Amino acid sequence: MTERAPLTPAQQADLEEAWAELRQAAQEAGVKSFRACTRDGSRWEENLDSVRAMTRTIKGIQKDTTEGPKDP
Repeated sequence: MTERAPLTPAQQADLEEAWAELRQAAQEAGVKSFRACTRDGSRWEENLDSVRAMTRTIKGIQKDTTEGPKDP
């Protein structure tokens, strides 16, 4: 498992903002729960890029579901 350095106050604020965005995206999409993991065993919940990636994924799925299938 990869150990990360403690977050600075600015990084912690960014992470909290990213989590707020993730919670909002999940609520808007009707997502009740989800699971995720990292390749290196680190905690994705504490990684800003990972939290933002989850938000993008949920928003992308919601958009695709709303708009319907796309022709290749």
